[in-house]
Amino acid sequence: MKVMMQGWLTTAAGAALMFAMLAGVPAKAQDAAPAAAQGESAAGGATGPFVFAAPPSAQANRLYSVNMRNGEVNACQFERPEGSLVGVTRCFRRDASAQAGAPGTYDIMSTRYSGETGIFRVNAGTGQMSVCYVRDMPKDGGGVEPAVVCTPPSTQ
Repeated sequence: MKVMMQGWLTTAAGAALMFAMLAGVPAKAQDAAPAAAQGESAAGGATGPFVFAAPPSAQANRLYSVNMRNGEVNACQFERPEGSLVGVTRCFRRDASAQAGAPGTYDIMSTRYSGETGIFRVNAGTGQMSVCYVRDMPKDGGGVEPAVVCTPPSTQ
């Protein structure tokens, strides 16, 4: 009985963690793994760690990530091309506003506003915030292409 109970508790804890991740509860910087496990490249350049969150909109089929060290924002979504049995992960290009910024301790937050399709990028060290989202941006040569864009950081 004790073994079954431990297995159930482990499963319940894992399920709770998974539900928190799917609900957009942000990971915390202090919970990060050691640098070697966080995506440190062999050359010593910082490539991670990352935190992930989904916007609160039930219609948004999108997941955002923020590099905790430099604030770079990415966004991807699931799509299933017509006539295809298998879907694809579509990631959007980054506008200059979503590129890496000053070194810091960044996190990602989602609001509770049900219509929101973006996220907040927050700098825990400075308190600055910016809103990031996917928007159709003009392409060179005409037309538009969706890209991840961010508002300028708030001033404190």
